[in-house]
Parts: sequence; C-alpha cells; structure tokens
Amino acid sequence: MFDIKNDIVFSSMYAPQRQFGYCRLYDELAPLLGMKIDCEPVYFQYDGKRWLIEFWKGQYGLETGAEIGVYVTDKEDINIPGVFSGTFYESISDEELLKMEYTLMKNENLLIRRKEKHWWLTGFDVGTFSDTDELSLEIKITFPSLDMQKAFIEGLYQVGYNTNDIIKRGKVVKLIFTKPKTNQLNKFNKIYLKFIQMKNKFYCKLFNFVTRDFTRTIDKIDFLMIYYPALFKVIIRFADKKNLNKLYGYLQDYINR
Repeated sequence: MFDIKNDIVFSSMYAPQRQFGYCRLYDELAPLLGMKIDCEPVYFQYDGKRWLIEFWKGQYGLETGAEIGVYVTDKEDINIPGVFSGTFYESISDEELLKMEYTLMKNENLLIRRKEKHWWLTGFDVGTFSDTDELSLEIKITFPSLDMQKAFIEGLYQVGYNTNDIIKRGKVVKLIFTKPKTNQLNKFNKIYLKFIQMKNKFYCKLFNFVTRDFTRTIDKIDFLMIYYPALFKVIIRFADKKNLNKLYGYLQDYINR
C-alpha cells in the first residue's frame, strides 16, 4: 500500500504474508530476494505460548526500509528433512495486535516514521539505497499487560540488551536497534552480499533515472509498469517473489498435514 503523504510503501493488515507466519528460514533466504538486512529476533514465553517479536532494517532490493513483526505458537517444533528444522510461528490474531511505532533514521536523518496497531509494522522508501550500518531503528511497543511487557524485556536481556538500552514507562518499552546483538543467519558469504548491494545500488540509480520526471513514488511505479514493464519486473524481482511464495506454500502444506 502507498502512504502518499509521506511517500512510502507499507504492508496492509491483511497482507498475503500474514497467512505464512514466520520461521528463521525466511531470514536465511532473504539474500535470494536481493535483501541485505539486519535481523533481531526476540524470543519469550508468555501466557503458556512461545512468542517472537522481531525487528528488521536494511535494503530490500529497490527499497530501504524496516519492519517489526509479532508471532506466536503453542505447537511443537517441526522437522522437514533437508529443508528446515525448528520453530514455526503463526502471525498473531486481531485480538493480539500490539500498538507499535518506529522511526527509521539514516545517518541521523529521518527516513520513515510509522505508527499503528498491527502484527507487522512496515515501511519502505522506494529508490533509496542504504547500507545496514547507516540505519538505526527507534522502537516503541505498548503491551496489553505488565506481565507480557516483563516477559518481552527478559527476552531482550537474553539477546544481549541491558538496562541502559531499554526504557520502560507503564506498559511501554522503548529501545534503539542499531547493530544486531544476535547472530545473523546468513548462508551466503560476504562477497555474495556485496554483489547483492552492488545490484541494489545500480537498480536504485536506474529507477531514479528512468522516473526522474516524477516526484511521487506512486507515479514513478505507475510509469514504470506502463512504459517499461520488463524493467519493472526485473527491478521488483517478480520471479524470485513467486518462488518465495511457493516456499511459503510448501511449509504451510507440511504443517497442516
């Protein structure tokens, strides 16, 4: 979806991704979609269930952006031989939505600000290129209870955050995500990741050059779709996203057996 006022792209409440849940395999395969992102998963136990709140920031192909996702499970871990072994989380329900907001900064400059009660708070600036170490994410989450807030903070401590990194006010938690404290799940070497960023930078420059006569992102994308459809599909990595959707479907089929 487009936020025309702030000229960014964001995900709707009932985006297709909601049905796919989350597992760490998604992060591991992100570079195959042209993504170079920092991931910070925070695991905790609450109300007899296993919860995950994860932060992401970085370069999503043609876009610089950030995400906060909230997931939960009360099921056992899964094992798909040769594919994935571990915890698979479901996206939270409408009754479990959290009030979240974030501010994405690039080298001290405001890039994106988002605020919504959601399960997956996102924002992407199309045509902007960034390295992950240029970005910082200021996060604020309001929990429905002090018990859930406490459980989340314990999860932050387990990740490596300390009391100086966390601000608590009532049921609210604030923190800043800069350099990840968790090990990054990269199956790809640094040379491949640098190659991805070279391509991303090239595509951002190409996108901005071809659409230079337009100011709004929505107009730039419409122009590209109409007059340069082949270039549009290459830039948004249409084929790769179709393959990822197939993977999501395969995992869901296995889980639902």
